[in-house]
Formats: sequence, structure tokens, C-alpha cells
Amino acid sequence: MQCIKKLATVVSILSFLLVVKATEAAESPIILSQNILQEKLKDPNYWSNLCYLQQQAGQYEAALAACEQAISLKTRNPLYWADHAGVLLKLKKYPEAIVSADRALQFDKKTSLALSYKCMALNALNRNEDALDICNQALKVDGNWGKESPRLAWVHRGVILTQQDEYAQAMIAFDRSLLLEPKDSLTLAYKCYLFNKIEQHEQAIASCNQALAGNGNWGDKSQTFALANRAMAYTKINEFTVAIADYDKLLTLDANDYQAWAGQGLVLQKLNRYAEARTSYERSVAINPKYSLAQVGRCAMLNRSKQYEEAVKACDAAIAGDGMWHDFGAAQAWNERGVGLIGAGKYEDGLASVNRAVGMRTDYAEAWSNRSVALWHLQQYPEAMASTEKAIALNAGFAPAWFNRGRIWSKQQQYRNALIAYSKSLAIQPNNYEGWANYSVVLWHLQQYPAALASTDRAIALNMNAYEGWYNRGLVLTSMARHQDALKAYNRAIKINPQSAEAMTGKGLVLAKMQRYPQAIAALQVALKLNPNQSLAKATLKVVMQEQGKEKGSQE
Repeated sequence: MQCIKKLATVVSILSFLLVVKATEAAESPIILSQNILQEKLKDPNYWSNLCYLQQQAGQYEAALAACEQAISLKTRNPLYWADHAGVLLKLKKYPEAIVSADRALQFDKKTSLALSYKCMALNALNRNEDALDICNQALKVDGNWGKESPRLAWVHRGVILTQQDEYAQAMIAFDRSLLLEPKDSLTLAYKCYLFNKIEQHEQAIASCNQALAGNGNWGDKSQTFALANRAMAYTKINEFTVAIADYDKLLTLDANDYQAWAGQGLVLQKLNRYAEARTSYERSVAINPKYSLAQVGRCAMLNRSKQYEEAVKACDAAIAGDGMWHDFGAAQAWNERGVGLIGAGKYEDGLASVNRAVGMRTDYAEAWSNRSVALWHLQQYPEAMASTEKAIALNAGFAPAWFNRGRIWSKQQQYRNALIAYSKSLAIQPNNYEGWANYSVVLWHLQQYPAALASTDRAIALNMNAYEGWYNRGLVLTSMARHQDALKAYNRAIKINPQSAEAMTGKGLVLAKMQRYPQAIAALQVALKLNPNQSLAKATLKVVMQEQGKEKGSQE
């Protein structure tokens, strides 16, 4: 029995020891992990690596805190200060980034990473000369680059040189960057941007394609930068449908990109999709009311829809805006402003505005053409003709200048000269319904009635609601003694513009020719109510009243 008891005691002791060992084994990973964590928290490299990883993940505030923890543990490490500067750049805290870079350089003047970040911060502050010097210094010393490489300094050297219009040197810088990382998306996108600057748009498209297929490193940009530049290149080579597709992709990624909305508006405008263009410009303005390019585009679309007062306001907003313009700069806003004022009947003010435009850009054919319109309205025909000549000399293919030249000749009853001018305008722009309508009037004056009628048909085919087309059709048909058809044409013109005293006079005249005197008198009286100074209506009414009196007398 004692042996059994002793054995039981031994087993019990062994069991206890096993339980103790098992407990220790269960607790030891916890104790170990706590010890490791404590060691990590005291290791500046841990915090430095965490800073880098959080920065790569776009968690900049957390990255900044991690960098500062690394610095607190090892204050004199230049790379920790350089990384700190890099995070501050991401947060757009440029002066603070420069201070951190300078701290790094205090500890090691050959810290190329710190020099590169300082270059980038100075560039962001528009201190481009200083920035270029610092980037050059980073490459010259070729010191410690941390987790980066000289690619960083080369690409930003290229950016600064591009901004300074040193395009050849910028291209060399981008190519040096690509030697180090051939698939770097950011460098390829900047190279695309540079190709657009030097009007090599096919090469721009190729570079943007490479950027989008690259390594996905966009720096402080994103793939929208490549999409925007590719869309711009497609626009320049008149590949408008593809450009719109790129803008659609871009705006799907960033619906608040006001520059993309304006760029899309410009392409839609070139495609004569004016309602859509206006919508795109208005989306841009809603996001950034001070964006001059969008405001002037909106002004142009308002002019096209004859909302002249609103157009002038939009152009004024463009002039007071941020100064970001398209090809003709601020001259475009003064030109469109002039169009709005002329449309509103303020011819002197309109002339003053387009004079500002041609004063800013003497090579601006459209502004010279619009100047002729103001002068035409002011009956200053020689000066108006001179303006059209200037516009045509600058751009012989600018249809509106030929159109305006035709109007000036027509106003001076120089119909054969007017016919030549309108013919040239329509050869360039055959879908201009106003051109065909005006052409028909000149042919009517020359008594070429079948050709005049064909011209009104072209105008109406292009725009069924073209008042001028229907009115001129009535005029021609009256001269051809096709009174019933003329009456139908005048009725269509009146339906489109019920306030037209001229169309109502034409109706009265053709009714009189059809000897429908009571109806003729009624129409002519309406015409005079609309315009008491309508001389043809007055004269016709007098004749019709006499004829009606004779008819009554003969019946008695």
C-alpha cells in the first residue's frame, strides 16, 4: 500500500510539474511578443520603415507621426529628416518641408534625398531658379538617396526646365530619369506633357500610353494627369471622339477636375455640340468660378444661344478670373465680350471691347472679323471692310470673315461683290444656314430667282426654324408670282417670329396681289402696329385701301 501511495504521490508531483510547464509554455509567446514590441518601439529603424510604408499607402498624417518618432529616437540621422521632408511635401507643407530638408543637410551635406525634396518644395513655391540649383546639386553630389534614386532629382529637374521653356534640356532630364526606371509612370506622363508643349502630339500620345501601362508610380499626380495630356494631344490632332472618351474616363476617376470639364467643353464646342459644351463649361465653373478658360468658353456658348447679357457677365468673370487661358489668352474674353455687346445692340461698347482683343493679339483673325461686324452696324463701311481684309490675310479659311465681307458689300448694294464673298464663305462652311439665307437675298437682288429659291431651300434644310430662310423664301416666291407658296412661307416665318413687322408686311403684300384685300389690310395693320415706321407696309396699305374702295365702287 505504501508503494502505491508513493507512486501516486510521484504521479501527482509529475502532473503538477507538467501543468506548470504547460502554463509557462502557454504564457511564453505573450511575454516574448511584448518584449519584441518593446524592442521595436525603441528601434528608430522600425519607425522609419513604418513612416515609409504609411507614406506609400497615402496615410500621410500617420507617416508624419512615425517619422517624428524615428527622429526622437535618433535625432542626428539625416535620412530620417529627409523622409520627414518627403511626407511634409505630400501634405503640401512646403516651408516646413524645406526646414526638415535643411536639418538633414546639417548632419550630412551629401544627403541627395534631402536636396531633392528641397528642390521639389522650392518648385512648389515657384522659386524655380533656386529649385533648379538644388536639384543640380543633388545630382552632382550623388550622395545618400535613402529608398529613392537619382530618378527623383532628374524628373523634377525636367519639370522645372519645362516650366522655364527649356524644352530640349527638359527632355534630356526626363530621358535620364527613364534610364534609371524605364517604366516610371510619372516621368513618362511628364514627357507626354512636354511633347504637347512642343507640338509633337503623336509622340505625346505614345508617352501617355506608356505612362498608363507603366509601374503605377505617379508621385503627387495620378493617372488622370496622363489621361488629361493624352486628351489634349488627341484634341490637337482633331481626334475629338477619342479625346472625349479620355475626358470621360478622367472625370469618372475625378468628377471635381474643373480643368477636365473645361477641356471636354472645348472638344464638344469643336464638334458643334454646343449644348453639351455649355454644360461642361458650367460644371467647370461650378467647381471653380475663377477659372478663366471655363468662363470664356461659357461666354462663347451663351453668345451662340443669343443670351448676350449673360454672356457679357461670363466674359467679365473670365477677365477677373485666375488668368488661365486657351490659345489667344485674355484676348479671347475681350473678343467674346464684344460679340455679346454687339448682339445686345451696344455697338460702340462692342467695338471698344474687340479693339482691346486685337490690341492684345494682332494675329487674332476672329477678333478682326468681329470688329468688322461692329463697324458694319455703325455704318463705317470702309473701316469694316478693312477689318475683314485683315482677318482674311491672317486666315483665308476663316468663313465668318468672308460672310461679314458679303454683308458689307450687300449693304452698299455691291451685289456681285457680295455674291463672291458669300460664295467663298459657303465653300468653307457649307452648313451655315445664315450664309445660305443671305446668299439668297443677294441672288434675289440680282433677279436670279431660281438660284435664290434654291438657296432658301438649303438654309431651311439646315435649320427648319430658320426665320431668315422662310422670310427670304416668301420674298423670292412673291417675285416669281407664286403667291400661294409665298403666303405659306411668310406664315412659317411669322410662326417662328411673331414680332416680325417685315414678315407681316410680306404677308399683306402677297394677299394684296391675290386680291384678298380685307385679309391684306388686317396683316398690314398688324405690321404697322409692330413697327409704325414700316414704310412698305404704309405704302402697301394705302394702295390696298384704294383698290378695295374701287372694288366696292364697281360693285355698287
